[in-house]
Amino acid sequence: MYFKQEVLRMTGGVLLFYVTYIILLLCSLLLTAACTWSGSTLIVYASYHGISGIFVSMAGAVLVLIGILQAVFIVLFLFSWHKTAVPYRTVVTEKEQPVLFDFIHKLVKQAKAPLPKKVYLVPDVNAVVFHSPGIMGLFGGADKNLVIGLGMVNSLNISEFKMVLAHEFGHFSQRSMKLVLHVYTINRIIYNILYENKSWRNAIIWLSNKGLLAALLSRLFVILAAGLHYLFRNMHALINRQYMRLSREMEFNADEVALSICGTDTAISAMRRAEMSNACFQQLLQSVTTWSRQQRFIRNIYEAHSMLIKYHAKQHSTPLDHQQLPQYNDDQFGTTVKSQVQFRDHWASHPTQEEREQRYQAANIPGVTIMQSAWTLFHDAERLQEQMSRQVYQVLTPEETPGHWEPAEDLIREIEAFHEQYTFPAPYNNYYDDRPFSDIPSGRLEPFSEEEQTLYTLSTLYAKEHRQQIRHYFRDVQDAATLQAIVCREIQVTQFTYGNVQYRSNEASRILDKLQQQISRDGEWLQEHDLLALRYHYTFALQTALEAATNLQEQYKRILSHQTRAGALNEIAAIIIESIPVFYSGNDTPPSKTDPRLQMLRQEAEQLQQLLQDLLFQHHISDQWEPDLQQKVTHFIQYQYPYLREHLPLPEELEAMHEISTAVSDHYNNSIVLMKKAFLYRCLDFSELSVAH
Repeated sequence: MYFKQEVLRMTGGVLLFYVTYIILLLCSLLLTAACTWSGSTLIVYASYHGISGIFVSMAGAVLVLIGILQAVFIVLFLFSWHKTAVPYRTVVTEKEQPVLFDFIHKLVKQAKAPLPKKVYLVPDVNAVVFHSPGIMGLFGGADKNLVIGLGMVNSLNISEFKMVLAHEFGHFSQRSMKLVLHVYTINRIIYNILYENKSWRNAIIWLSNKGLLAALLSRLFVILAAGLHYLFRNMHALINRQYMRLSREMEFNADEVALSICGTDTAISAMRRAEMSNACFQQLLQSVTTWSRQQRFIRNIYEAHSMLIKYHAKQHSTPLDHQQLPQYNDDQFGTTVKSQVQFRDHWASHPTQEEREQRYQAANIPGVTIMQSAWTLFHDAERLQEQMSRQVYQVLTPEETPGHWEPAEDLIREIEAFHEQYTFPAPYNNYYDDRPFSDIPSGRLEPFSEEEQTLYTLSTLYAKEHRQQIRHYFRDVQDAATLQAIVCREIQVTQFTYGNVQYRSNEASRILDKLQQQISRDGEWLQEHDLLALRYHYTFALQTALEAATNLQEQYKRILSHQTRAGALNEIAAIIIESIPVFYSGNDTPPSKTDPRLQMLRQEAEQLQQLLQDLLFQHHISDQWEPDLQQKVTHFIQYQYPYLREHLPLPEELEAMHEISTAVSDHYNNSIVLMKKAFLYRCLDFSELSVAH
C-alpha cells in the first residue's frame, strides 16, 4: 500500500513538470501571437495615416520584434540538450560470453523479468539496470539494459553474483522503473537549463550590445530567466524528494525478489563483500593514478584488487574461504561504532546497510551456496581484465601512455609499507588510533605507588574494551553536533530516533543536554586514563634513570605542542577554503576593504606565514615535503602577498594559500603520527615487556 502511494506521488510530480513545461511553451506561443498580431495591426493602421503614423508603425515593429525575441529566448532557454558521455562502458555479446549469457537467461526466468537488451561491462564494484534514454522510451516500450562491474565480479562467488544480478532483474519487473526514466530525463532537462545552457546567455550578451532599447529588453529577459530558474530549482527539489522515497521502496522490493532466489546468508555475504571490495577498489584507483603519473603501470588492476582485499582481510584477522575471498562475520564487519542519532534522509535513494540486513535476517530464507568465483562465468577472464585495465588508464590519466608494466605485487607492497609505516605497535590494541594525545595537567605526572604497580599492567591499561569506550566517546561527540544542528534547524526533520527510541525534533535539546553530560564524564575518564597510562611508563623509566623519565616526559610535551600547531593549521586551511566563494563568487560583489571577513583573512594569513616559517626550520618535518612544496612555502613566506597589507586578495593568491595550507597540513599530520609511533615504541622499552626480556 505504501509503495503504491509513493508511485502515485511520483507520477503526480512527473505530470506536474510536464504540464508546467507545456504551459510555459503555450504561454510563449500565445505571447508571440499576441505581439505579432498587435504589432501587425498597428503597422497596418499606421499605413493609412501617412507621415503622422510613423511612430505608430515603429511601435508596431517593436511589438513584433519583442514577440519574436521572447519566443527565441524561451526556445533557447527550455531546449538545451547535451549528450552525456559514459566512460569505460563496453558492450559484451552472447557470442563473446556464452556462459555468462546462459547464466543470465536462466536467472531472468527465475526472477520473472525480461531479458536485458544490452549487457555492458564497467570496471567498478557495481551493478545497475537502466532504460535506454530517448523520447520513444518515455512514452513507449524502452529497452532495458544491464551493467556489470568487473570489480564486483572480482569479489563475489557465483551465488553472491547471482544475488546481485537477481536484485537488478527485480528492478526490471517493476513498472515503476518507467518513472525512473522520466525522472532521469527531467533531471537532465532541468540541469541543462540551470547549468549547461550557454546558448541563451550568449544571446542575451549579444542583444545587450545592440543599443539602449535592446539592452533594456535583455535586462527584462534576465529577470524572466531568474524567475524560471527559481521555478525549476524548486520543481527539481520536489520531484527528487518524491523519487528518493520511491527509490528506497523499489530497492526493498528488488531485494525481496533476489532473496526468494538466493537466500538470506548469500544476500548478507554479498552485500558485505561488495562494500569492503568497493573500499579497496577506490583505494587502488588512487594508487594506480599516482603510479601512472610516475610512468609506472600494472597490466591487470584486478589482480592487484584481489591482493588488496586479502591484505585488508589479514589486517582485520578475517578468514578467507577456498576461493581466497574474505568471510565477514558479524563481529568482524561490525567494528564501526554507529551513530545513535538516526532520521529519515529525504535525499537517500537507497536503504542503509543495517536496514537491508535486518530485512534479510527477518526473511530467514535458506539457500544453496556455489563457492566458485564469479569469474568462472566469463570466457578468457584475464584478457577481459587487462582490456578493462587499459580503459581505466585511458580515463584516469589519458595524458600518460603505458610503456612498461610492473608487477602488481610491487604496488601492494608499497600500500602495505605505507600502512605499516603509520601503524602503532600491536600491544596498544588501537588505544591511540585516530585521536590526539590528552593534555597532562602540570604536576600530575607522578610515579606509581607500590599498590598501583601491582594493580596495572600493559594488558590492563590497553585492554580492547578501552578502545571501544573511546570510540563511543567520539561517536557521542559527533552525535551531539548532529543534535545541535537539529536544535538550530540546520537539519530540518520532524522526528528522529536516538538509541532506537523515537523523539520529536523539539525534544532534541533535552537529549542533547543528557548526551553532553555523558560526553563530559567520558572525556574526563579518557584524560585520567591517558594520564594513568603515561604514569605507568614514566614509573618504569624512573627505575631505569631520571634522565630517561625526563626525556619521556619532554617527548610527550613536544607531541602535544605539535598537535596544537596542527590544529591551528587545519583551522586556517578551513577558513581559507570558506573565503574563496566569499571573495570570488560569480553572483556576489567582493567585500569592501573594511569588511571584517577581510580582516579575519589577513589575520589567518599572518598566522599561516608564521606557522610555515616555524615548520620550515624544523628539518625533521620540512625535509619530508616534496621539493615543489618546499619551493611554494618559501615563496609564500618571502613574497609578502598584497592581502597582508591593504589590497583585496587575488584569486590565485587565495588558491595558493589553500593549496599550501592543505598540503602542509597533510604532511604535518603524518609527521605527528610518526612522532607518536616513535614515542609509543619508546614507551614499550619502559614496560613489563622490557623487564620480561
